[in-house]
Amino acid sequence: MHMAQNKSGINHLEILKYLNKSNCRACGVQTCLAFATALINGEKKFSDCPHLSEEAADTLDKKIVKRGRHEKLKELLGPLKKEVSTIDFRKVAEGLGAEYEDDRLRIRCLGKNFVVDNKGNIESIIHINTWVAAPLLKYIIMGGNAPFAGKWVSFGELNRASSVAQYFDRRCEEPLRQLAESHTDIFFDLLNIFGAKSIEGFSADEARVMYPLPKVPFLILFWRPDNQFESKLRVLLDSSADKYLDIEFIIGLGRGIVEMLKKILSKHDELMPRLRSI
Repeated sequence: MHMAQNKSGINHLEILKYLNKSNCRACGVQTCLAFATALINGEKKFSDCPHLSEEAADTLDKKIVKRGRHEKLKELLGPLKKEVSTIDFRKVAEGLGAEYEDDRLRIRCLGKNFVVDNKGNIESIIHINTWVAAPLLKYIIMGGNAPFAGKWVSFGELNRASSVAQYFDRRCEEPLRQLAESHTDIFFDLLNIFGAKSIEGFSADEARVMYPLPKVPFLILFWRPDNQFESKLRVLLDSSADKYLDIEFIIGLGRGIVEMLKKILSKHDELMPRLRSI
């Protein structure tokens, strides 16, 4: 029998040990075993189970690498490329904040130029991972027809985002906080290399706006730890973000930034000088 398992090695039977096995269905699925599988696949969140303690949820969160979203994005790349091939780049370029030339779009992402051809192929001078590639293609497909709101909100305040806000907090905001705290001396220099700019008007110790996509900015606010409080990091988005990009793809962008920064910071002595020269 095939056993649902993710990259960390934990499977649904191991997760079941943390559940009360009452099959109460309060989570919306028939059994606790089904709920365990849904957790691995990223289809359910910990708070969907009223009997799961916060301590158990934290333990599981450290063990589970939810495979569902990343695999789903990889599976979507083919269909997304096919749909992009039907788009008239000339018509959508302005709304996307992109430049049109020779039937290609040049889009400024993370402070670097990304070029997309009419078959959905992407080129850039930096590494392109799935977390960024899929949102970029979806961004082109959605066409950038909404007005830019100019109002900062949390991810959970976006339309249809409340049910996955916990995932964004745990897999985007929290890893960024940990990186900012452990590498404070270079973390914000690195953000600047990828096009982030300081912004005034916030009480945070550091406030940077970066543009993973031209019309989907991320505002990163960071408060350093002191004697009484732990460090804190918040990611805010323009309230129009869900008009430019579906919620799942916004999560993908957040995860893409986390994975990119993790990789660079793990090898910062080697990679930082090279990035500064680009």
